[in-house]
Amino acid sequence: MITTATIRGNGAALDDTTAADIAELWNAAYPTMRDIVTGNINGDRQRITDRVWDIDPASPGAAWMLDRTPTERQLRHRLRTFEALRRTLGQLDRGTHKACTRSPGGFSVSSAYSAVQDTLNAAGTRSQGMEAVYTLAAALAYTVEALQRAWAAKQDAA
Repeated sequence: MITTATIRGNGAALDDTTAADIAELWNAAYPTMRDIVTGNINGDRQRITDRVWDIDPASPGAAWMLDRTPTERQLRHRLRTFEALRRTLGQLDRGTHKACTRSPGGFSVSSAYSAVQDTLNAAGTRSQGMEAVYTLAAALAYTVEALQRAWAAKQDAA
């Protein structure tokens, strides 16, 4: 459960209202985002276990299936990507995410926005509870844009 203090703790120039809104939206959307990513992880693990890329070339429609079935390498890459995304979401939720190795752990609005975008890309058409995720994505997009405008204005003034 993320708090306003956690969001403001990394030194981002956010007011209390914006930080509170993001915390509320994050807490509403996080379970759905975690479920989406975990579903992709479990699905890819099962496809690897089932060796879905092993298709008998003599079977009817084999060429069509081979064209549309990911290779073992592609599945393992996707799996690593989803596992990293789930880890990032968890770290953001705990307020321990490090945007880079030298940064202090915390909640990063821009990292959160990227993770939410990646989650939306991973969501299937049958994903439930997406309203909270889309609302969070919109709020983060607006906040990141405002922070970038403020940073650019500061750079122009210097």
